[in-house]
Amino acid sequence: MATDLGIYRYHDEDVTFYNCRVIYSAMSCWVKAITMDQPVGSKENHLSGVSRRHIYERGNTILQSLIKMNPETSSWFNVEDAKENPIVIIRNRLLNHGDLLNEGYDTNLALSFAHKKQFIPGYDTIYGEILEKNIFYSGISALCSNNVTKQLKVNENTEKWLKNLSKKIWWSPIPSKMGELMYFNPSHKSRNNYTAWNNSLPDAPDEIILGRLMINQNSFEYYLLKPKSKLLHRLDPFLQEQGYHIRIMYELRKEANNCVVAIAKNFGDHIHLQLFTHLPTNEQIMLESYAWPYNRINDMLCWTMYDYIWNYIKPHFESIGIRVVEE
Repeated sequence: MATDLGIYRYHDEDVTFYNCRVIYSAMSCWVKAITMDQPVGSKENHLSGVSRRHIYERGNTILQSLIKMNPETSSWFNVEDAKENPIVIIRNRLLNHGDLLNEGYDTNLALSFAHKKQFIPGYDTIYGEILEKNIFYSGISALCSNNVTKQLKVNENTEKWLKNLSKKIWWSPIPSKMGELMYFNPSHKSRNNYTAWNNSLPDAPDEIILGRLMINQNSFEYYLLKPKSKLLHRLDPFLQEQGYHIRIMYELRKEANNCVVAIAKNFGDHIHLQLFTHLPTNEQIMLESYAWPYNRINDMLCWTMYDYIWNYIKPHFESIGIRVVEE
C-alpha cells in the first residue's frame, strides 16, 4: 500500500506512526474512489456523485478493516473525544482541498475533474486522480514532480491586510447598551491566544482593538473597536468562519512585538511542526492538505511533513505574523 502511495518511512520513524500515515493517505484514496460508485437509480435520475452518508458507511467499513489488520493504529484513528468520525474528517479535508466537489444542490459529493496546479516549487498538485504511476501522496494530497522551480507568490502580509480592512469596513458608534465585552490583549505573554482574553481594555487607546461577546458556551461574536473614537465593527459570520478574528490576533501580537511562535524541528528527511494556537482557515487547510497529523487524526497543533512541503508552507505562516523557530 505504501509503495502504491509513494510514501516512505522516515529514518528511525516509529512503525506504528508510519502505519498510521499510510492508512490515513490510503483512506483519502478510498474516499475519492467511493465517490465514483454508481448507487441504484443514479443513472436513471441523472445524479452525479454519491451521498455523504454513502461515503461515511463504505469508508468506515474499509477503515475498520485496516485497523483490525493493524490494531496498534486504533487509538490514532478512533479518538474518544472526537466530534467527528475519521472518515468525516478526511472527507471534509478533501472537500476543502478541492479534490471533492459539491453536487446536486450540495447533497452529493463527486470527484473533481482531472487537472493539476503548481503550488509547490518542483511539484504539481493532482486533482481528480486516485492512483497513477507518477503520483505520490503527501497527507491527503496527490502530487507529482515537475521541472518548474519558481517560487509562487505569497499572500500580502497581515499588516497591509488589516490596514486595508479597517479602511473598507463600516464603523458605527458603540451602543450605549451592549453586553459585557472581553478584550484581546496582544501584549499578553503566552504561547496561545486563549489566555490573552480578559475584561480589561488594553492600554492602546489609539489602536484597533479586538473584542468578543459570548453568545453561548464556546460561541462568540467578534468586534473591531476604536475606543478613542468610540466606534466598532462587528465581524461578518462568514469572515469569522474564515478565521479573520484569528488572523487579526496574529497581527495585533506582531505589532506588539509579541509574535505567536511555532517550532519546526528538522530531522533531515522530514519536518515536525509544533503549533501552540489555532490557525486561520486558509493556513489550516494547507496543513490539512499536505501534512500528516501527528498525535491523532484530529490533532490540530502537531504535524509532520516533507521538507519541500514545509518550504512552501513556511512563508505563508510568516506572512501572517508567526515567528518560526527552527531546530
